[in-house]
Amino acid sequence: MDAVVIHLEQQLREAISRIHLPDSHSSARHAAKRLNEVAEHAPAFLAMLAEPWLEGPVSDRTQQLLADCARIHLYARILDDALDENLPVCRQNLLRAQPMFWQAVQRIAAKTSDTAAQEAEQLIQQTVFAVQADDLWRDPKHWGPKNHHLLLVPLLLSGNNAAYQACRTGLSNLIALVQAGDEWKQGDLADGRLQEALLAFVAQCLDTDQLTTLKREGWPTAAERIIWNADRLIGVLSAPSGVSIP
Repeated sequence: MDAVVIHLEQQLREAISRIHLPDSHSSARHAAKRLNEVAEHAPAFLAMLAEPWLEGPVSDRTQQLLADCARIHLYARILDDALDENLPVCRQNLLRAQPMFWQAVQRIAAKTSDTAAQEAEQLIQQTVFAVQADDLWRDPKHWGPKNHHLLLVPLLLSGNNAAYQACRTGLSNLIALVQAGDEWKQGDLADGRLQEALLAFVAQCLDTDQLTTLKREGWPTAAERIIWNADRLIGVLSAPSGVSIP
């Protein structure tokens, strides 16, 4: 798995070097930092979502699909920044990212069945709808779906098989918990109502049957990460203000 993570990071950094033009302006430095965070953190998470296919030799198809899903995740960050920041550097990055995005989509389409392709379209629709819903009313139940483009990894590698379908909710919950941890660290969960909703959601993510299914179907690391993230979120949500996630 380590070799896969290193390869994905290299692919992302190469893509970023073609998209973002170095500039000393503070907004350009901030944009570069946001993109470099994707290259630093996303590869290990994407590899965790691909865990069943990374035992033993990794096929060329798996390597290529992972790399293209990583590029789509990078594109999602670029699009998010262009919408939220509305700065010239972010809009220019979005423009320069178009060739990377279309190349990734075309390569994925060439390797994907009609059934999996239809499910992939549904994931992207869920991502868009959840982002819009969360903008109107913040709720942890949106935080998995608004990042469902990440589920392209297990969906495409599995071909939408029964194992993926059984684990889809658990993997979505994992994504939501990671998002929740990031938002807590950034100080975005001060609202008491939101904290209560998150605590209830975290408890739901610890469903034993769901965790057992993840382990049985090849995602033991994802199951362990859910428990780890949930434990820390429960700790900070139950602790006095000022306590941060270690």
